[in-house]
Amino acid sequence: MTLDGRVKPAHGDEMNYSSRFWLYAPITTFLIIACAVMAYWWVAADAFEKKLAALKGHEAIPGITLDWSKAEVGGFPFRLDADFTQLTVTGAGAHGPFIWSSEKFAAHTLTYNRAKAVYEAAGRQQASWTDAQGAVREINFLPGSLRASSVIRDHALVRADLDIANLGAKEIKIGRFQLHMRRTGHDLDLMLEADAAGDRKQVQAYVTLARGDAFAGLLKGTQSWPDAAKAWRGQGGAAKFSKVIAPGLDLAESLSPLY
Repeated sequence: MTLDGRVKPAHGDEMNYSSRFWLYAPITTFLIIACAVMAYWWVAADAFEKKLAALKGHEAIPGITLDWSKAEVGGFPFRLDADFTQLTVTGAGAHGPFIWSSEKFAAHTLTYNRAKAVYEAAGRQQASWTDAQGAVREINFLPGSLRASSVIRDHALVRADLDIANLGAKEIKIGRFQLHMRRTGHDLDLMLEADAAGDRKQVQAYVTLARGDAFAGLLKGTQSWPDAAKAWRGQGGAAKFSKVIAPGLDLAESLSPLY
């Protein structure tokens, strides 16, 4: 007992209070953080759903339109996931119209860092495009897996990757197909590689698009693809190939629909 008549807590009680603090403080902090993360996800998901609703059937960037039959948003609490059914992308390519449709498509990004996104597609894939001579090409295929990713920096696309495993089409079967794009300085670097492509063990090419700055508007989503390609050609843009392995193929012609 103290001089003023109060009961002094025992040493064990002081230790008990201290132990409770170290037990409850981390739990309370975690719960506060968890509530903040949940609240942020709901706000981000709501904004994302509204953006998707406004985007459906309209141009995502000049000249390219997205549409789908069904979309669901998920990924709680750390991701934003969008799962699409019957996704269709239509628009104007470098030399003419193109269309790509996928039975199932998904996009994934982190709630707190949306600079990088990962994509997956499954089911039947159908694509048609216009080549440099104005001819329409098309392919229908079923992939074992189809994954892609993109990286945004300073509001512009600086990297894109496509990786397809076990591509099965009527015209050809490919064990693995890869296409990569990087923005390096004033140029754009492309890399194409295919393993077990029909009767060819390997096909590959490294391509540098000199004066790639002409595509800056397209990569920012403010310019159409044909306008960017026209500007690139008008500025003397050229495709420089290296490390080419392409027995019996003209890869310059194969890649020309891109630019």
